[in-house]
Amino acid sequence: MQMRLKLFHEAKAPLANGHRRDTLLLLSDEEFENNHGFIQWAFPTPTPSKNPTDAPVLDLGSAIYLSEDKDFVIFIENMTARFLEFLKRNDHWKRKYNHNHLRISRALESIRILHSYELSDWFLKTVLQFSEEAHGMMSDTHRHWQSHISQSHDRVAGAFVGLAIGDAMGAPVEFCSRGTFVPVTHYRSGGKFQLPAGAWTDDTAMALGLAQSLILEKGFEPRSVLQNFSDWMEHGHYTSTGTCVGVGQNTLRTLGDFRRTGALKAVPFGKKNDGNGSLMRLAPIPCFYTSDDELVMNIAREQSLITHASEIAAEACQFLALLLSYLIRGEDYIVAKRRTLEKEWSYPLLSSVDLDYKGFSVAGIKSGGYVLDTLQAAIWAVENGTDFKSIVLNAVNLGADADTTAAVAGQIAGAIYGYAGAERDLKTDLLKERELYVTSQFLGNQTNEK
Repeated sequence: MQMRLKLFHEAKAPLANGHRRDTLLLLSDEEFENNHGFIQWAFPTPTPSKNPTDAPVLDLGSAIYLSEDKDFVIFIENMTARFLEFLKRNDHWKRKYNHNHLRISRALESIRILHSYELSDWFLKTVLQFSEEAHGMMSDTHRHWQSHISQSHDRVAGAFVGLAIGDAMGAPVEFCSRGTFVPVTHYRSGGKFQLPAGAWTDDTAMALGLAQSLILEKGFEPRSVLQNFSDWMEHGHYTSTGTCVGVGQNTLRTLGDFRRTGALKAVPFGKKNDGNGSLMRLAPIPCFYTSDDELVMNIAREQSLITHASEIAAEACQFLALLLSYLIRGEDYIVAKRRTLEKEWSYPLLSSVDLDYKGFSVAGIKSGGYVLDTLQAAIWAVENGTDFKSIVLNAVNLGADADTTAAVAGQIAGAIYGYAGAERDLKTDLLKERELYVTSQFLGNQTNEK
């Protein structure tokens, strides 16, 4: 957490002009208009400010800290309302160029990252309503504002946090044979690892480690990713409970090799190379590299090979990454799947995914650890669901490797319906939801900057 931001937002330290956080809500409209430094503190973003140049730049750690602070959440909600009051009572900003346009852009980005897509979207719709009469001269500005709160940001959150929701819902029935447990309808505690309700396992922990490496390194760096994975395994970093659970055989051996020799790629080992461990964590790749088909497929393959010496696992990651990229861009699922299938794929992969699974008997669906079984089961769950939750539950209640099947299905469901389309209690009852959501928005910012 940046000390300057912490002092301003937590200790209520004053700015150079004497303003404290709480006094910003009491500014008159004239003061709101003429004081230029406070907006960067009230609405911090990862984008550096050109004026003033010493304004804080929001980093991931600070963003997570603020988003988890209830007092800050109340403040940003109140500050959003205060900004709208100012805009409603004044007309001078309704022109082609005005410094308040940049303030609005900053607020949109900050609210989306630190609070929610929904609040940012409501703020934008209200601003557009206020300025509707000036649409002709402000059309370029309106488009610029909309780039800060596009639906792709919501679908990125859906894909990334959807992975965690599926993982957490499936964890208590992982290793349970189909039909031997009471069907899951919401988070529950227990399971092999005796986790509390809403806790997630290795699927999400590795996805979070991958995501935070992408953000810090501004791209895929195998050594950084493997170091994050090692920190997870040895110290419980990126976990929901502080304890590492669910390390797979491929991952355990590969991380051991990395620690001993610095190896950045897995080597073949027995018959366990084709597991689903690289598929389950995949979402950060298409969230970060959405706009480039070839790049997203190449990086999906590379991130698989660092822990799984398997061509079929790498290919499954490429397939899912491309499908998710199309969905995040706004393609309809049927169109996205068809376009993904147009690429050249191996026969084993095609035989697993190139079917219409609507109404397909569950008896023909396997949900073990083999990567193509997982991909097929997730697609089956998607094509027999009607909304985000039904898709995830379809996957969870297959049993066996339930958390990973549901994590993959959750990635797809989230990319289809967006995070706004996930039921509220699935978000509020998910452990460390704020860390996951904020991380997704930093991934999405990278996507929209490319």
